[in-house]
Amino acid sequence: MSIHMPKTLSAWAGWTARVLLTVVFLRAGWVKVMTPAEFALSIQGYQMVPEGLIPWMTWVLPWLEIWCAVALWTVPTLRRSAWVWIVLMLVVFTLAKVSAVQRGLDISCGCTDSNTPLTWRSVAENTGWLLLALTGMFLDRPSSST
Repeated sequence: MSIHMPKTLSAWAGWTARVLLTVVFLRAGWVKVMTPAEFALSIQGYQMVPEGLIPWMTWVLPWLEIWCAVALWTVPTLRRSAWVWIVLMLVVFTLAKVSAVQRGLDISCGCTDSNTPLTWRSVAENTGWLLLALTGMFLDRPSSST
């Protein structure tokens, strides 16, 4: 199997975004799959969804994150779908963080196994990931790299 390396600056930017977000989403999804009770408490801590949705979210979100990370390396249709899902998740996650910080909630992010308190820095980091995902979505073209 041959890996085609990007040839232009924009192709490199898209490829780099794909690599970085693959690592981030694989790790985040796997941690949540392995610690569902802690992830459920994280969701609950945001005080944004009805209790009845928390078990469903605890199961679906980690597997969606893992699927997206893997799909970034597959056929073009799945790759485009993964980019859209990643951007949508990051928008929702970032808005949830903004809401939690503005309401003064004393919670951790819930992104991985980190117990780091949720702050504006965490919002800024998420915004950075979102900008990187948008870069990937627009610059990571299947014809430019595999």
